Amino acid sequence: MLRWLLGIYCGCLAAGIFFFTGTGDMGDSVAHFLFARYAVVHPELYFHHWAKPVFVLLASPFAQFGFEGVKVFNALVSMACVYFTYQVAFQLKLKQPWMVALLLICMPLNYILTLSALTEPLFALFTILALYWCLGKKYVAAAVLLSFLPYVRSEGLIVLGVFALYFVYLKQFKFLVFLLSGSVVYGLAGYAVHHDVLWVFTKIPYAHLSSVYGKGPWYHFFEQLPNVVGIPVYILLWLGLIYAVYLLFKKMFSPDKHILIYTLFLCFFVAHGLFWYLGIFNSMGLKRVFLCVGPIMAIMALEGYHLMLKLLPANTIVYKALATLLLLYVLVFPFTPNPSAIQFHKDLMAPKEQLLADQLAKEIQGLRANGLPVVYNHYYLGWALQSDRFSRYERIPLSRVELDKLPIGSVIIWDNKLMGWETDIDKSELDARVDLKTVSVYSAMEYGKSIVYAVYLKTQDKPSK
Repeated sequence: MLRWLLGIYCGCLAAGIFFFTGTGDMGDSVAHFLFARYAVVHPELYFHHWAKPVFVLLASPFAQFGFEGVKVFNALVSMACVYFTYQVAFQLKLKQPWMVALLLICMPLNYILTLSALTEPLFALFTILALYWCLGKKYVAAAVLLSFLPYVRSEGLIVLGVFALYFVYLKQFKFLVFLLSGSVVYGLAGYAVHHDVLWVFTKIPYAHLSSVYGKGPWYHFFEQLPNVVGIPVYILLWLGLIYAVYLLFKKMFSPDKHILIYTLFLCFFVAHGLFWYLGIFNSMGLKRVFLCVGPIMAIMALEGYHLMLKLLPANTIVYKALATLLLLYVLVFPFTPNPSAIQFHKDLMAPKEQLLADQLAKEIQGLRANGLPVVYNHYYLGWALQSDRFSRYERIPLSRVELDKLPIGSVIIWDNKLMGWETDIDKSELDARVDLKTVSVYSAMEYGKSIVYAVYLKTQDKPSK
């Protein structure tokens, strides 16, 4: 059954890469792709903390083939993740372990994020592979792999803490030191770039007790989780948690399940809920972070599925009917007209923000004939313009300081997406400058959101006051 599921999933991913033109996200996804794409030109990008060094290292060869190359990378990662989730379910001696693969594949956000350059799929693979090795008592391999997890995503520190607790419970203290190996390797390897072996700690981009993105209600992720896993899996995973609590009351504690599955999920869930509620660590309250523990949630959901069936007499008509209906609901849910299901056009096709950038890039080719770097901030413009945003010879970030120093003939592209976060420059300010000429304005509305790009040409030096 697993082979059939992986074969069908492979076909769905191949079709998605070929037919769906979106990037999964127009911000972080494109940024991660560009870091991986240009790391071969700028080796220091292999040690950029926000870009996630392990992701950049592994995805970089694929990124040389364009955005589709990174989609292929994440597709391979996701398929491996499904395979090892099945293996973990088998090691835990769960009934019908093949179902855990189905539960993971049918999580709506799993398919969406796999067709992106985001880091969550790789994080999920590292986590489930480490769990697989731990259950197989390959503790050194698991600890070393886990030690690199914070360089896939910063939430790796949460997962490291849970596995450390697991080693302590088993009194396997000697393996704790291996949890530092990734930090030692990257600390030494990145010294030439950062001139500080502790850069892996001092340059963590989220180590702030504040957030420029604000804060939200404590129940935020209770509301958002159905949009990650789908309603049927959402119900089943909480039933799985109830079953875990029931086993505790029955004094049937299992460190493999209660620490590596349930405690790991709860720590991840509570931590992100607190980060968003308190407005700390630059949390944006993004639902997609929970795909990092997608395999863990699939295992919990399988436990919940079996709990629901245990409440009925075995092998009765009602039992068989419920088992079949639950499976069918999981299978068809991603395709239903439900807000938590896959919205194929919205989630997988190129948004107007991307299409306008592509149109803009084609229409300003003549303005770029002077060989000067283009001034812009929007990440996707780097790909649309085929411009190395990390090179001052090809791209200059848009800022007031840079505007005053630009040579005549420079092309400036303003967008209304990143201006509030990266540079507080309003379009009206550029319109009022006598040294800039408005070339064109590209605008559209999509899903209630305004999208604006404005292209300017510097025609003279700014008059001195």
